Amino acid sequence: MKRKNESVRSGIEQIICISILLVFVLFSIRSGNPGKRTDTGVVKGINNDWIDENGESVDLYNLALGNHSVTLDISRINTVDKAICFKTIDTNFVVYASDEMLYDYEPVLPKHLGISYGMQYHTIAIPEGCTTIRLDILPIFSNTPAAIKDIAISDSGQYMTSVFKRNLSAFSQCVTTIIIGLLFVIAGLTGNIAMKISGIDFISFGISCIMIGFVGFNDTLLLQVLTGRPEIIRVIEYMLLVFLPYPSLSFFSSITGESHHKVLSGMMIVCLIDFLLQVGLTQSGVTDYYHLVYVSQFVIIGHFLLAVILVARAIRHGKIKQTLLRTVFWGLFAFVLGAIIDMIRYHFFNSYGDLTYLRFGLLLFTVIMGIYLYKDYIDFLKKKQEESVVLASEISEAFAKVIDMKDKYTNGHSERVAKYTALITKEMGYDDETVEKYYRIGLLHDVGKVGIPVAVLNKPGKLTDDEYNEIKAHTTKGHEVLKDVSVAPELAVGALAHHERQDGKGYPNGLSGEEIPQVARIIAVADCFDAMYSDRPYREHLDFEKAISIIKEGSGSQFNPEVVDAFLSLVDKGRIRA
Repeated sequence: MKRKNESVRSGIEQIICISILLVFVLFSIRSGNPGKRTDTGVVKGINNDWIDENGESVDLYNLALGNHSVTLDISRINTVDKAICFKTIDTNFVVYASDEMLYDYEPVLPKHLGISYGMQYHTIAIPEGCTTIRLDILPIFSNTPAAIKDIAISDSGQYMTSVFKRNLSAFSQCVTTIIIGLLFVIAGLTGNIAMKISGIDFISFGISCIMIGFVGFNDTLLLQVLTGRPEIIRVIEYMLLVFLPYPSLSFFSSITGESHHKVLSGMMIVCLIDFLLQVGLTQSGVTDYYHLVYVSQFVIIGHFLLAVILVARAIRHGKIKQTLLRTVFWGLFAFVLGAIIDMIRYHFFNSYGDLTYLRFGLLLFTVIMGIYLYKDYIDFLKKKQEESVVLASEISEAFAKVIDMKDKYTNGHSERVAKYTALITKEMGYDDETVEKYYRIGLLHDVGKVGIPVAVLNKPGKLTDDEYNEIKAHTTKGHEVLKDVSVAPELAVGALAHHERQDGKGYPNGLSGEEIPQVARIIAVADCFDAMYSDRPYREHLDFEKAISIIKEGSGSQFNPEVVDAFLSLVDKGRIRA
């Protein structure tokens, strides 16, 4: 009971500490002044101030097809230590400051990378005394308008900081997805048992997460800015989309409980054909990865339809758990819905491959699958633990019967001591697991008697000193028998120390007080009571009240007072009675 109270008190104290921390954080947030900003380096509203060569106003965010030359009057803008900053999407450009060329961005890429560099941020310092800025804008693809976004005159450092702040959520999603993927891969590589338990291909699922996480990095532009090679990041995204269907389908195949090696081999061939097709056509200059992404998207849609068919077959044949089925359904629904939303945005709203909703759907999928796998693994461990407990109890009970059969006068003694031990342990406030453990220890407390001659055990008369020493040796012999049982090392403790006394006058080691293991203190009371209340070779059993009186008198000298109090409480409640 004392330990139970301490555990509750500790839990309350931790809740108090966490609550104080949360209150402090909330107070700090509320006490701030979100309306006051110190970042004044960004000049806003310059998008609508551009004019073309005909003197007409131009919206840079909604340009028509073809090349454009636009000019901005900055004579009334403070541009000291400022830069013109913006994002381009598959658009080359030249910057002029007062008709003097300042910056030319027209990357020449190797043939195998195509002509699309994807997205990149630019910060170009404005020279002192400059009054106009001119942009010559050249879209990479003739059938796609030039795309310039997030344009501003700003301190370049502050601008890039604001860029990363805006992309922090997407970046965090990508990092989280990749971390989850890595954890699944590690679980698959090192946790063969877990994979066998669930029947799920952790490695394929983890690789799918990692691939989609890296695809999402393209949207955050972090890698583009850090490496200065946006074309590499873009091509990696295309290639990841090419090969994504294979590990993803492998995952769905694993949850069906069937082998689909022919289907998986076919998907691998499709991915390789898609890869060779895209690289070959881009290398030859016929087209570009940018346009061939439709092929990858078509394969991804086909792979999901195939996955649905495999799952449907597994349902029809009853080879998939209902809980797993529900998990996969909702996870797949979130993932597919996110992919569909992103495809619609890509085709109709010029999102340029922004995979925000797909990543979010994947995160939901991984969270849902993670919860299922965790619960499934915990359920498996509980089942195994229950089976182990039952097995250990059955073996212990069988062994206890063998021990008692050797001593005809104490037949059933081990089982009775175990039951008394469990009752006392429960009365003292211990949890069910401890009660069960102490019960098993009680069953085998006299295992050392197997090594004592029957003639000594069943001798009706007084024992000689040598015979008494031989009887006492059952504690050390029991310890020797049980000490190497690695799955339950505490068994040896009960066998060794159940004849120790509170005052230190017991055997075999003369332990006293707190030196005696708790389970041994409990068994000592249970063992002594049953010994007095059962027939022995040299006497008949004592009267029930007399046995109880002796236990009470031994409190503090022979027995631990706390254990005696719990024993007497059981007697008062009628749990132990004549």
